[in-house]
Amino acid sequence: MKKKKGKKILIITIIIMIILIIITFVYAKFHGISMFIDLKLNGKKEVTLNLNEEYKEQGAKAKYKDIDITKSIKTKGKVDSKKVGKYEITYSVKYKMASKSIVRTVNIKDQEKPVIKLEGDDYTLYLGDEYKEPGVSASDNVDGDLTSKIVSKNNINKDALGEYEVTYSVKDSSGNEMTAKRKVIVVEKPKMLEDGQGIAVLNYHFFYDENTETCDEGNCQRVSTFRQQLDYLKENNFKTLSMQEFVDWMYGKIDIPEKSVLITIDDGAMGTGAHNGNKLIPILEEYKMHATLFLITGWWDIGNYQSKYLDVESHTNDMHNGGVCDYAPRGAQMLCSSNEAVLNDLKTSISITGSSNAFCFPLYIYDDNAISLVKEAGFKTAFIGGGYKVTRNTDPYHIPRYQILHNTSLSTFINMVN
Repeated sequence: MKKKKGKKILIITIIIMIILIIITFVYAKFHGISMFIDLKLNGKKEVTLNLNEEYKEQGAKAKYKDIDITKSIKTKGKVDSKKVGKYEITYSVKYKMASKSIVRTVNIKDQEKPVIKLEGDDYTLYLGDEYKEPGVSASDNVDGDLTSKIVSKNNINKDALGEYEVTYSVKDSSGNEMTAKRKVIVVEKPKMLEDGQGIAVLNYHFFYDENTETCDEGNCQRVSTFRQQLDYLKENNFKTLSMQEFVDWMYGKIDIPEKSVLITIDDGAMGTGAHNGNKLIPILEEYKMHATLFLITGWWDIGNYQSKYLDVESHTNDMHNGGVCDYAPRGAQMLCSSNEAVLNDLKTSISITGSSNAFCFPLYIYDDNAISLVKEAGFKTAFIGGGYKVTRNTDPYHIPRYQILHNTSLSTFINMVN
């Protein structure tokens, strides 16, 4: 029995050894054959591209001894240049009993820095007042809205005159960092602000319903956001002035409540009239609040803007154009036209609106000559850009306004009106 068992084990051992010898022989043979294949990449073995940069396949080439077998190469793998990641392209070739493969690595990286957008420019802080952030937002090509990730630091001393800085920084998920700075100037509070009432003049442009419409301009205002702002004014007992009330107050004819604001809208475009969305007027009538539209009278029919809660004033008849000349900022048409042409345009707009209470400079651009023509046409006030309150001591032809943008937060809005 023992001899039989030993003989059986010996036979099994011999069989296993034979199998191993065969496997070794086959592997050595075909591996040796594969050594005759010369497979090379065209271009680099590792490629790094920016996000959205087109990947151009360079392929590979192969020979078996002196025979060109490039056409037998098969490629496997794809690169999505619109998505950050590490991709592999495998090139394989088979010829006779031989085969070989090689890999190219493609790295798609996001190397674009986020964008930081500051609302307003330099910030003037009156001595002793607290700094109130005017508004800042950040966005990234991959991560989208990064506003909540912004880190801000400042060296402001509100009790000492001088120039200071607020520094904003933000990083995206790829580690790209962007910084921005806002200059803050601490100055003495003007006597006119110590003694006089200050009124915030708010400046809007376009209105849209975000549930059914889109608006890509920075001046776009969501209906829901506009309602939130009016809710705040209503709940805190603010008076929304008509233009006549504002002008009479400016010239000392009447007094107005301390909590007063003037709402203005420029142009007459999206959502402001019965013909282009009709968002503004129904809301004003619902809240029983007043506003003033500075209409480009030659562009849209004034009949589209009829409401006892909406005053219509001039934004020129047909001079709200840029790029007309090289010497004026933004090529503003009003500064590039003859005095006669400007006066004719202004008087035409007055005849259409039926009012000379107020004028608004197109593109926020003006010069001394433009102001003199506005006065000559008979306007009592003129509105510009800015970012501070108006008092009775303000030049009536340099009335500043707070620009309300699509990303103006409610807290920023509250700071403006207060």
